[in-house]
Amino acid sequence: HRMLEAIDHVILPVRSLDAAAEPFERLGLKLTPKAGHQGAGTSNRVFFVGGEKSQFYVELLTVDDEAAARRAGNREDIIEALQSDAGLARVMFRSDDVRGDAARLQAHGGGPLYDAKREDGTKICNVTRLPAETGFGAGAIQYVVAPNEQYEARKGRGLFESDFPLKRLDHLAAIAPDIDGTTEFWTEVLGVPVFGEVTTPAMVIRQMKLGDAILELLGPSGPESPVAARPAGLVSMCAFEVEDLDTLVATARERGFTVTDPSTGVLPGTRTATIPGDQLSGMSMQLLEYT
Repeated sequence: HRMLEAIDHVILPVRSLDAAAEPFERLGLKLTPKAGHQGAGTSNRVFFVGGEKSQFYVELLTVDDEAAARRAGNREDIIEALQSDAGLARVMFRSDDVRGDAARLQAHGGGPLYDAKREDGTKICNVTRLPAETGFGAGAIQYVVAPNEQYEARKGRGLFESDFPLKRLDHLAAIAPDIDGTTEFWTEVLGVPVFGEVTTPAMVIRQMKLGDAILELLGPSGPESPVAARPAGLVSMCAFEVEDLDTLVATARERGFTVTDPSTGVLPGTRTATIPGDQLSGMSMQLLEYT
């Protein structure tokens, strides 16, 4: 049984929403105004990327009331990440049966079912936390509104417009020192098949396809691999496909960012450049062009 349909969003815990949003806005991305979550002690600002089949967002999330956040549950990883400036804390995957997923994953240590509400009390979605065997902070989410309606509503609000055109999320990555064990959990329990594999001298990249994007599990290619010594967990990076890499690199530099020079990517047939995480509130951004 396949549980996860697509990568819905990533959560970037930040101490101050406006301070963390500033570099993203300076880059040319359009962020939503601050919105709170009823009873959860948290609030967010987000930016959207993609199209109807590839809609994705980055959620800047802050804790306004730590006691309320702890009472609400399902926020411990966010509170911890805020204390350590760890960058991306969680990936949320879209599910079409999150209640069933929560029940099936309970035996593996998955979290209970929670719901998230807007400040006015209207329900947004149900979420459950995925088990530790997933390999990084992750959850499954099912919205009250169907994805196509959600897309039309977001598009109607102009949320996909930006002055820094990112086409779609291409991939996320997670360090998986026990890559075979982690892959087995993904394929056997979560029901997500391996889509492809790329081996480099430094690492094995196992690609799991979710919707229109890829989750890369990065494992050691051997005992000397730099990945072997790193702890399991999410890489604080989003890789976005772009149409015209050179123009966007020049634009980002004009807007005050230090960007690596475009170079041949690890994935065949790609060119990439990166804006380091220390310039984007702890999340690095890879710009990727298919050649």
